[in-house]
Parts: sequence; structure tokens; C-alpha cells
Amino acid sequence: MKQFRLACTAAACALMLQSFGGIPVNAADDSYLFSDGFETYSIDWKNRGETTLTVTKEHPYKGSGSLYITGRGESWNGAQKDISSVCEAGKTYSFSACARYETGPQSVNFMLSLEYKDSEGTTRYGHIAQASTVSGFYVQLYNDSYTVPAGATDLLLYIETESGKASFYLDEVICAPAGTEISGPPSLKFTLGDYNFDGVINAVDFTMVKRHDGKEFPNRNLLRAADVNQSGTADKDDYVWYQQYLTCQVADYPEPVKPPVEPYVYEPLQYHSFPGNYTDQSSHPGQVIEEHYNGPQGTNTLYVYLPPDYDENQKYNIFYLLHGGNENEKTLFHQGDTMLQNIFDHMIENGDMEPMIIVTPTWNQSGAEGFWSEFRSTVVPFVEDKYSTYAESTDQEGLQASRMHRAYGGFSMGAVSTWAVITHCLDIVGYFMPLSGDEWEGTNSAYDKAKAIADAVDQSGLQKNEYFIMCATGSKDIAYPNISPQVEEMKKMSQFVYTYDLSQGNFYFLVAQGKEHNWGEVRHYVYDVLPYFFHEGQ
Repeated sequence: MKQFRLACTAAACALMLQSFGGIPVNAADDSYLFSDGFETYSIDWKNRGETTLTVTKEHPYKGSGSLYITGRGESWNGAQKDISSVCEAGKTYSFSACARYETGPQSVNFMLSLEYKDSEGTTRYGHIAQASTVSGFYVQLYNDSYTVPAGATDLLLYIETESGKASFYLDEVICAPAGTEISGPPSLKFTLGDYNFDGVINAVDFTMVKRHDGKEFPNRNLLRAADVNQSGTADKDDYVWYQQYLTCQVADYPEPVKPPVEPYVYEPLQYHSFPGNYTDQSSHPGQVIEEHYNGPQGTNTLYVYLPPDYDENQKYNIFYLLHGGNENEKTLFHQGDTMLQNIFDHMIENGDMEPMIIVTPTWNQSGAEGFWSEFRSTVVPFVEDKYSTYAESTDQEGLQASRMHRAYGGFSMGAVSTWAVITHCLDIVGYFMPLSGDEWEGTNSAYDKAKAIADAVDQSGLQKNEYFIMCATGSKDIAYPNISPQVEEMKKMSQFVYTYDLSQGNFYFLVAQGKEHNWGEVRHYVYDVLPYFFHEGQ
């Protein structure tokens, strides 16, 4: 278990002050072109979109005031300031702003941006700086060398979020000559026990945790930090650990406490169509959110399905589901013959499966066979840093520890990507659902395809009850002649124990008689297979 030093360094003490809103930005500097601290009710900031701006004494980063932005209808809604009289086109400046939110998602990515008109009068947008934070802590958006585009006019500096509509606080917005150093809140790193995110575990953390004894915690991040034995609550067992740790009786975390789980009863897996009304909109629907992240060829898009009554204080299993060829990330939730969000809503409502998060990325920038790299390095950390999954952190250690709560599947070329994820990402994914597609990294031989998967399993060092592959296709599917021989070869290999009962084995192949190669058929396989996931290795 990881050990921690009790000493509070100068840097850690400074971080502690920041947690309580006390560390200052650089003192006012004559070189600043403007410095807005919202100390008075007279401001030159305006609404951007559907928002309400309020100067408040709550949660200042420095001084006694901040600007509170509420009522946001879209992620680009926020606050803006005309800086045309301050900044010149073609010149370079330092910009800084401090932002914080209190309630909403697990984390928020704030962006400091510029709207302007180019020489032809067309409205353009540029991002100056961006950074993420968790609820209750300020983050600095800082760029000491941003160049205003040549020929730009009508300059509007504004604050937005990459996604979501969370209300937030804004403070210490500064513009200065290029290269000016402007200090701000340090970046945060989540650590069990470090309740105030100051970089050390000490008596301050224990005191703050005890204040919530028997009371609801302000947000999920603080509860997670206080719950050192990971039992789901912060209680006397956690308090005892704090006392022993602070008196140097122990140096390690306690072993995680896992609630007892009733064994899941696996019924024989057969093809069944979902009920006809499952494609209708549910009376109690979940939510599909469009997200944007930095892909290998620029901005990339994915969609996140949040189940009905999504609660950021609850942990959710997560399933990444990929589209086929000549399709994209919109196919699964926005196309008439899929509309999987309605099916998921009804499955959850009727108890077919537990509420879970389902993500539909696209492999179009990386290619189906190469998407595994984008998936593990960018997509998973981006999504699971923002939404409430079992990943306590999105570094390698956190993703490996939560792998049995993460699944990956896909149709056709999405199945090709699934086999590639099995080959390259077994360490962070526990469940796999390749649908109507075979493995492409091996040669054309069915044996070599199967062996490529078996070799990846051997290299992973995982036991047979630590990875699960459930394939499906139709008997008239164009993929059947390719996937079926591969499955037969896999059945012969010791790494795969063939059964639908995942408490007894780890591999199965569902064949739907007479079904062909399209989402109209394949979505029924998702309905049949997905309820079998996430019952082992809890």
C-alpha cells in the first residue's frame, strides 16, 4: 500500500490556504492592462448567452468578491468582456482567470476564450487557455503568450466550459504584457484521505472530515477522499484510520472494504428480440451528452449516455460501444434504426440491467485497428475524469484497479476495434462484446487470429476469471464465415473456457438464426448480452 510523509512542506501549506480561499494571485502590478477582482458591484462584464451574472461575496479566490454565473443553457454560455480598447490585433499578451464550481459533474473543464471578427467581418473563436478542476476548488486558466490574431476586431474575452451547464464562480481575471508571470491556484491531485486537496494528509483533513459526521458531504469528490477504506461511506472505521495514521501507528491505507455481492444467476444465453415498445421514448429517460476532446487529428466527438436519475455520488459501470464502417459516433443514439438510448432506458426501468454509463466514441480518426491507443490514452481518461465511474483516478493505476467495471464492444469494424482492444488493453478492460466482426491483427488463418488473442492473454498475466468475451452475430451475417472459424479455434485454447455462465467460464458465441449485418438486428444482441456483464470480480 502507498505510504505518505506527514510533513507539511511550504508548498503544501500554501495549497492548504488555497483550499480555504486564501492564497493570493500576484499583488496588483502596474504593468497589468486590467485586473478584475469583482470587489465592487460595478463591473464591465456582460452575459454571454442565457446566463445571469451576480457579484457576490461567496467563494472569492482573492479579496472579498467573485462573479457568479448561473442559469447557463449551453456550455458556451458564460460571462464576457469587451477588450477591444485594451488589446491590439497581432500583439501578444498574458491572460489569466480563476474559475470554480460547487455542484454538478465530477469535474469541469473551463476554457478562457476569445471571440473576434476577422478582416472579412466573419466571427471567429480562439481558445486562450483551459484547465479542469473538481467541485469546490479554483483552477487557473493561464497563458503568458497568447497572440491576438492579425486583423482581429471586436474582441470579446469570455469564460465557458467544454461541456455541461454547471454554474460557476469567476475571479481574478487579468491581462498583462506577454511573459508576465501571474500566479494562481495550483493543480489538484486526488489522494485518498487528503480531504482538502492540499497535497498532504494531516490533522486539518481529519478535522474537516469529522465535521460531516452523520451529515451529507458537499460533493462526491470530498466523500471519496474521506472514505479511505472505500466502503461507500465515511464512518468510524475511517476515523480510526485517520487517528492511527496521524499518530504514526500505521503508514498504509486500510484494505478496501467491499460490500457482499449475491452471486448472479446466469440463465442460458439465447437470442431474444427486445419488446417492441423498447424503441419508444421512455417516460423516465436518461440523458445523452455530446462531448468534445482532443483527438489525434484535432477535435473529436463522443456521446455519453447517463442513466435515469444519474447521481454523481454513485459509482457506475461503464460500457464503450463502437459503430461500424461508414458510420460515426452519432449512429447509435441519433439514427432511426438504432436509438439505443431508448432501449437502455427501458432495460434499466424494467430491471433487465443495472444503471450504467454508455459511451459511443468514433474510431474514424485513428482507424478501427488503431483506435485502442486513442481509447486508452485519451478517451477513457477524458470520460472517466468527468463522469462517476469506479475509477478512483484516471492514471494507469486507477484504470487498472477499476478494469472489472469497464466494458468495450462494437459492431462490424467496431468489432475489429474490440479485438484490438483485447490485444492491447486487457489491463484496463474486463468485459468485451465483439459483434459481427473478427480479429484483424493476425493473419488470414482462423488459428492465427485466435492465437493473437491467446498470446495477449498470456502476456497480460490475468487469470481466466479476470477477462470475459461474449461474441454475437447472425447466421446470415456477412461476418459469420470469418468470426465462426475464429471462435472454433479459440474454443480449443486453454485461455478460453466456453460457457454462457461467466461464473464458470469466460467466452461465449451467440448466433442469431437468419439475422443479417445491420444495426436493426445487432441492437438485439446488445440487449441479450449486456445484462451478463459486470457480475464477476466485484
